[in-house]
Amino acid sequence: MGRLLTVAYDGTRYCGFQFQINGLTVQEVLEDALGAIEKRSLRVKGASRTDSGVHAIGQRVFFISSRDLPDKAYLMGCNALLPPDVAVLGVSRVPEDFNPRLTAGKIYRYTVRSAPVRDPLHVNSQWTVYRRLDVEAMRRAARQLVGTHDFSAFQAADCERENAVRTVLRLEIQQRGEHIDFLVAGTAFLKNMVRIMVGTLVDVGTGRFSPDEVSGILQGRDRTAAGQTAPAAGLCLMNVFYPGDAQCACLREGPWPDWNHETT
Repeated sequence: MGRLLTVAYDGTRYCGFQFQINGLTVQEVLEDALGAIEKRSLRVKGASRTDSGVHAIGQRVFFISSRDLPDKAYLMGCNALLPPDVAVLGVSRVPEDFNPRLTAGKIYRYTVRSAPVRDPLHVNSQWTVYRRLDVEAMRRAARQLVGTHDFSAFQAADCERENAVRTVLRLEIQQRGEHIDFLVAGTAFLKNMVRIMVGTLVDVGTGRFSPDEVSGILQGRDRTAAGQTAPAAGLCLMNVFYPGDAQCACLREGPWPDWNHETT
């Protein structure tokens, strides 16, 4: 029987989601917890391979269960066994051939704090930029990144994808006092793509680039011409949607999901 988990985690101490030989990952601690419940070794598959230090409140994780336990048993059992920085928020049943990576789209949020002094209580969940940012200029630049483009200039130098064409469905910048949230919805993303987009937009906000230069950077397909890679700490995977999900429309328009009252 296939099961689909909704998982949240603070990625600070993890080397990303996907299993790695050289460090602890979210996949590893999930497999340990589920293995204890199932009384066997098993493998899970995540919808997104979030990088080291990146967080999530809406990661989706698939596995095949061998026991006919109620969903609540996996919810409660996992949360009793997982470390405090990882939690299972929901469990549902799906076909055994379900592929969690065949999504309708994902939403990421990147949080910047524009302030003269860092906030020590939130250094692991935001990027403090010690300058005032021109939010309107960043918004003008962001509009040029929406749509289907070759994002070669916005991928990590070691990205292994041969095809850099991706579709950004929506990109909005919201300001909350000192905090600036970059909300990005897309069908798929390249390695570090959101972080490089945010780093480039922040460079627009500081005046390093003009808003009009972003179009040329995109068309030039040269990573060295784009801005800095924003630190991992500010990035969070908010939602993963599948075809037919009720909230899929928010990937393109309308209100964003209410992340203060997350339901699964």
